[in-house]
Amino acid sequence: MLRDVTANARAASVLVVCSGNICRSPLVEAMLRHRLAGSPFPADVTSAGTIDWNAKPMADHSVQVLVEYGIDPGGHRSRKLTADLLRSADLVVGMSREHQWAVDTLAPEAMPYTFLLGELVRLGEKFGPRGALSGDEWIAGVDATRPANRLARPGDELDDPMGEPIEAFRVMGGRAADLTARLVALLTN
Repeated sequence: MLRDVTANARAASVLVVCSGNICRSPLVEAMLRHRLAGSPFPADVTSAGTIDWNAKPMADHSVQVLVEYGIDPGGHRSRKLTADLLRSADLVVGMSREHQWAVDTLAPEAMPYTFLLGELVRLGEKFGPRGALSGDEWIAGVDATRPANRLARPGDELDDPMGEPIEAFRVMGGRAADLTARLVALLTN
């Protein structure tokens, strides 16, 4: 789970998950990394996909959206989600419910710290900012606000724009920008 990085001088490990790890998760990864850089909440943000795309680069439209937001897309290459990646993460952020189901299949013990991006922001805002809480305490508090089955709402999902024109990527990017800004505010205030 997300550890109190101020107490142990280690960056939290945040893993962002989508299907192919070429559209949504690398875009959200880059946005989170950009927003957390220099913040009082150091984090190593990475991403992976439930489908193995053999180290493909980020989708051109995702790159373009990041550039439009002034964020360096870096040299991303897709990678496949594994149980080891999930177990080593402190926080897992999925894009859709199918990604939560994949986590539950690969590493069910990761479910208490696995959320959809929209779900984490929605419930985090209900629970309140991290403040003086450790990362573990905040995540446990947010997790406690979920139903017992930990099933997110359809509205918590970030739609997949794969195969769509740039405008669909801009819509996805705009929602991701809003949600990542709100999440970083929760983690750092």
